[in-house]
Amino acid sequence: MTGKSKTVLVVFGLIALFLGGFVYKIKQSTAAPEVQAMIYPKPKQLPKFQLTDHNNQTFTQDQLLGKWSIMFFGYTYCPDICPTTLAALSQVAQQIPADVASKVQYIFVSVDPERDDVARLAAYVPFYHADFIGTTGTDDQIQILSKSVGAVYMKMPLGDTYQMQHTGRLFIVDPQGRRFGIFADDEQIPGSVNVDVITQDLIQIVRHY
Repeated sequence: MTGKSKTVLVVFGLIALFLGGFVYKIKQSTAAPEVQAMIYPKPKQLPKFQLTDHNNQTFTQDQLLGKWSIMFFGYTYCPDICPTTLAALSQVAQQIPADVASKVQYIFVSVDPERDDVARLAAYVPFYHADFIGTTGTDDQIQILSKSVGAVYMKMPLGDTYQMQHTGRLFIVDPQGRRFGIFADDEQIPGSVNVDVITQDLIQIVRHY
């Protein structure tokens, strides 16, 4: 083999190494990042549903398209989990950067339609953040959505009144209107929301999934 041939082979070898490293870096950069949220292996399309939002407008599966939706199922008379979670979500909404914020919406689904009418939701939900969306409907309408994401709730008598027992988890719906995942509870305080963890997870999910 001539010296010129050796030089050509060396050059091609270096080019191959460069391209191989370049492709590897592309694969690394496009790989889904690790998050603490539970991501379903295969997103599942949500069924058709119809609720009413706190502005007395119809809210259906169409309102889930085009944005990442963070859903929380609760009720306005809740003494602890709901106000704490909504306050934490308000902090998340304030901390995420603008490019992420423009692609996310936060939806509060009341599981207490007997007491949570449109007027009460209109007074309650925007208190935590002006962009939060409160929704309600009949129990049958709510269950279509709650069952599709795995949110559980039940009515529990309490003296002359009642409380609603409900899951405190935050459900993630992707811009195609599919059940995508669930945010993890705070490891230090089970059932509560870790603002920093959810903020970082949300940024990663919106930017890379």
